[in-house]
Amino acid sequence: MKAIHVTGCGGPEVLKLVEVPEPVPLAGTLRIRNRAIGINFHDIQTRRHGEAGLTPPFIPGTDFAGTVDAVGPEVPQFRAGDRVLALHLHGAYAEKSIALAALTVKLSDAISFVQAAACPVAGLTAYFLVDDLRVGRGTRVLVHAAAGSVGCFLGGLLRGRGATAIGLVSSPKKAEVARAAGYAHTLDYRREDVVARVRELTGGRGVDVVYDSVAGPQVVRSFEACAPEGAVVLFGSAAGEPPLEALVTGFLESRRNLGLRTYFLGTTLQHRLAEIPKAYAALFEGLAGGVLRVPIETVPLAEAAAAHGRIERQETVGKLVLVP
Repeated sequence: MKAIHVTGCGGPEVLKLVEVPEPVPLAGTLRIRNRAIGINFHDIQTRRHGEAGLTPPFIPGTDFAGTVDAVGPEVPQFRAGDRVLALHLHGAYAEKSIALAALTVKLSDAISFVQAAACPVAGLTAYFLVDDLRVGRGTRVLVHAAAGSVGCFLGGLLRGRGATAIGLVSSPKKAEVARAAGYAHTLDYRREDVVARVRELTGGRGVDVVYDSVAGPQVVRSFEACAPEGAVVLFGSAAGEPPLEALVTGFLESRRNLGLRTYFLGTTLQHRLAEIPKAYAALFEGLAGGVLRVPIETVPLAEAAAAHGRIERQETVGKLVLVP
């Protein structure tokens, strides 16, 4: 079967299309014939820097949807031909992938494979970011990368909760995408004073919550945009890890009773597995009903390297999904 190998740490050029043997499902697992494979920024970070437990060459990717091709022992709940969505540590960028039965859900005909493949990392992250902080009517929220996949999911979920969402974007095109996704306001962080504009939009107070997947030195801006007793949630580091001095200046020395929290989907999967089906159900319903508006572009599996390059150059909106 065809698959994408990460042949070493580096740029998109280390992704190579190769022929590999079909994987064999073991106890508690099943093999899925992939119809759609989600690309996440985590895949790019893994390609750039590697990941503990993975030695090149390996098949990257975590999110995949398709039909059950073979079932291993001790998996009575699935049979060949079932439409499913799976989440796994790696191995998604391939025509067929192994999945843990415990992290696989059945799909109804109301949701397409492509829509489903957009959900695991991006959708679940957005769902739990909103649910865990009990965001509701009247909550004012600032979201970095509002036109990205997590950002678009957040826009719809926040609008559904009655929150006022402000999205940070880098171009007029991305502002249009964010507004369609559910943001009441969009700010171009390359051209506007974000903190000043946030305070203007919130009557001088600031926002209650900042969802920051960018971090880096500009994490100070997230703290400065917060209202007293507001909170910053760090759930990514697209611009690099936040420098210690930025955390000291923005958080510890703010004297505004701010909260700082991190979010890792892996921790939720490890400790709250029973909540995942409910989260997926909400995401599927939102996508099928048009409440969640996440632009999805399909790309042939063989063009995975080009897709990574486009994401790194900030040329994409919403979600890119590979199609074998």
